[in-house]
Amino acid sequence: MRRAVFAVALAAIAAGTVIAVAQNADAIKQRREAMRAIARAGAEPFKMTRGEAPFNLVAVQGVLKAIEDNAPKFKAAFPDNSKTGATDATAKVWESRAEFNAIIDKWVSDAKAAAGLIKDEASFKAEYPKLTQTCGTCHGNRGGYAPGLGDSFKKMQEPL
Repeated sequence: MRRAVFAVALAAIAAGTVIAVAQNADAIKQRREAMRAIARAGAEPFKMTRGEAPFNLVAVQGVLKAIEDNAPKFKAAFPDNSKTGATDATAKVWESRAEFNAIIDKWVSDAKAAAGLIKDEASFKAEYPKLTQTCGTCHGNRGGYAPGLGDSFKKMQEPL
């Protein structure tokens, strides 16, 4: 009888662990998909900032829209059970949640403002760097919420 109770208890614990891992993987996948959509849309504007591609207003508007659509998803994409696993997020996300959410709000607000201000190459060169500074807030090389932007950008090119 004791063995049966023990076996049932062990099975329940194992099932709970599988459910927790599934939730963890799902949250990580959701935030990676959101960041990947932004990274894909931002590839051409990034090249524009480096002089490697000609100015393309459609591409710029595309990344701004991708930020507006996807960045808000990050506020709910870091539940406590997603601190480990296939994630590059640092503990700072969970330790400084209000600050993290404020950065997301600022990023979305900056993207909306940039969408109204960027009309040509000159305005792109003036406004886009302001927006990308917010990216660096999370993707700082030291003490950020995630690895450096270059490392994260490369990783977003890899399959999930």
